[in-house]
Amino acid sequence: MADIKVRNLDDAIASALKARARAKGVSLEEEVRRTLAASVAADREELVRRAKALHAAAGGKPGRPGLDSARLIREDRDAWS
Repeated sequence: MADIKVRNLDDAIASALKARARAKGVSLEEEVRRTLAASVAADREELVRRAKALHAAAGGKPGRPGLDSARLIREDRDAWS
């Protein structure tokens, strides 16, 4: 596990985190861990959502048929024969 020290944290943010921790009955450290984990999970979920949307927009098939590298290389190689 990593240790992170945050310097120059705005007092209002620190107070809000302390209040949330107190309301949930957990330590400030635990509340910060949960907040960071939720933020990372949300970023990951957004990335997956965008990737799925792009995949669907591309017809749900990997790659682009017009840019099939194997076909292009074969055509180029055959042109020299």
